[in-house]
Order: sequence, then C-alpha cells, then structure tokens
Amino acid sequence: MSYEPHTHSEYNIVICLGGAVSKTQMGSTHVIEAGEAMMGNFGVEHASGYLTDNKGCDVVCLTLDRRLLSCLVDDAGLPAPNGARNPVFLGKLRSQVLHTCAVDMAQELQRRELGHTIVLEGLAMRMIVETLRAWPRIHVEHCDVDLTPRLPRHDFIRAYEFMRWCRKDDFRLKNLCRFLGSSEERFTRLFRAATNASPAHFYNRMLLERGRTLLEDRRLSVKEISYQLGFKTSSHFVAAFGKQFGSTPLNYRSGRDPIPADLTNLE
Repeated sequence: MSYEPHTHSEYNIVICLGGAVSKTQMGSTHVIEAGEAMMGNFGVEHASGYLTDNKGCDVVCLTLDRRLLSCLVDDAGLPAPNGARNPVFLGKLRSQVLHTCAVDMAQELQRRELGHTIVLEGLAMRMIVETLRAWPRIHVEHCDVDLTPRLPRHDFIRAYEFMRWCRKDDFRLKNLCRFLGSSEERFTRLFRAATNASPAHFYNRMLLERGRTLLEDRRLSVKEISYQLGFKTSSHFVAAFGKQFGSTPLNYRSGRDPIPADLTNLE
C-alpha cells in the first residue's frame, strides 16, 4: 500500500511494530522497521508506503495537532514555532520506550477492557513526550509552512481507500462525501489543499495507475482490464490511458514505450 504525495494539517508519529514503512519528504527517503519511529510533518509534502513481510505490516500512528505541539516543544528543549515557522522532524528514531508503549496501545485497542480510554490517553502522552525528548536535534529543522487548512489524515486515508476500491462507473463525489460525513464544498477545498488536485483528477490518476499495474498481467486483455476498472468501453480506457501517459496500453505492455512514474502530474 502506498500513498501519493500529499500534506496534512497535523503532525503524525508513526511507530512500526512489524513489516516496514517508507516515507519520502524534503528530498530524502527513510524506511523504518519494528522498533523504529518516524514523523509526518505539518504542512510538508510527503509520500509514504507500507511494506509487508510474511506477517503483514503493523503500525501505531498518533495524530498530533500543531497547537498542542507548540505547547510541548519548550519542555522538550526545542525552539517553539513562531508564526509560520514550524519544526520539521526528519530521519527516524529507535526507541524501546516508544516501541513498548505502542505494543501496549495496540493491545488496549484490541481488548478494550474497562478504563482502556484512560490508559490510551496516558500512553499517547507518554509517546509524544518521549518522541520530543529523544529526537536527534540535528534532525529537527525549521521551514516556512503554508497554514492553509487541509484534509485531516484520518479523512484522507478513508477517502483514499474509498477511491482505491471504487470502480469508475460507481464513483460519485456525493457518495464519497456522504461516507466521510462532509459537504462536497468542504471536502473538495481541503482535499485540493492537501494534494494539489481535485478529487476527480486524483481518482482518475489512481484508477489509471491500477490499470497500468493490471497490464503487467499478460493474461488479461485490455478489454478485461477496462471492465475491471469500470470503464464503459475499452476505447474509453485506451483514450484515458493515452491522455494520462502518452501511450497506448498495448505499447506500454510491450515495453516499446515505457512510461515514467511521475506522481506529481495529477492534472
């Protein structure tokens, strides 16, 4: 599972329990494995991927409002954000404390025993404080960040999953917004701020990327692939594919006209 470049209005602390997670931001790519953590930074574009081993990929992710972070960074010895300047946490961190708390949190979420909410709140605060304490200071930078509101991470992932499994003939923006409990105007505005693309263009790009993957299976005809994706006709799929990638599906499959993986050209 991978997510194309996007931004969030929050910070995210990701602790890996199994498998691996990759993140590319500010020109660098890092991969974390079990026992390691990385940060998704407020307002910083990044692309991420969840890499499975034979047991899958398990992570615990904490979403942290930047205003709460501002209240905590002084105690952690970090310069407080000033105006549009916000700390950017780069690299990764190995911490036994974070890993233990993440395992406990995952168990509490599964068991949901009496008082689990209080326990989860305590574990979350412990993990946030440990992250700020332990993060190498040489890997904390500051940059000017656009404060435009963006789609929250939780809603972005839910929207991404909705688009990922939706056929073209079934995709309707109103259905997606009903699923998220949002108005179309609000969702479109926040989604465009997060991805620099309209929901329709972003969905069509995802759909055609799926088509490109399916073309690698030579047992499937172009007609069968177009049907799987939900195009009305195979010619519609061929035209959309050519417009997006500048090649026909058959030329791509034959390897005569390879297509660069440009994830930024969404519109």
